[in-house]
Amino acid sequence: MQFVLPSVVRDPWYTIIFAWKDWVFLAMAAVLIFLLIRHYTGKLSESENLYRTVVENAGSIILVMDRDGNITFFNRQAEEFFGFPRREILGKNVIGTIVPATESSGRDLDLLLQDLCSSPGQFRVNRNENITSTGRRVWVSWTNRAVCDRTSFPVGVVSVGTESPG
Repeated sequence: MQFVLPSVVRDPWYTIIFAWKDWVFLAMAAVLIFLLIRHYTGKLSESENLYRTVVENAGSIILVMDRDGNITFFNRQAEEFFGFPRREILGKNVIGTIVPATESSGRDLDLLLQDLCSSPGQFRVNRNENITSTGRRVWVSWTNRAVCDRTSFPVGVVSVGTESPG
């Protein structure tokens, strides 16, 4: 009905008012959408800042690996503990950087890592030998959880660790 009305009514003022009404409605809707996005983006920023503060200042080593064992996240405690700057370690495989291929006991950590990355649920908690940037061997107790994509397919592992006595 509203599309037929301007063609039936020949009053130019009515046609102008009718057109402006649509533009005013469109502008008000755009402003409202902008304000809603701004409001929720602000809340997201606050939440993200809190998350970053907690993760970066946690007293635990926190790292994230992809399914191939490449490091995609390394928190401040991990930097301090292992002695690798984040910019140097990101993108590198844990084997040969912070995990030796073989433990002092002879256990194959390369195989352990492959198993961990392919089925993290089987390694919710594990303890293994690690290595610092200076070559010092240290033992770390790890809690591991799968990182999943939107379809719940595991795409990596988040590991939280604390040094444990050898």
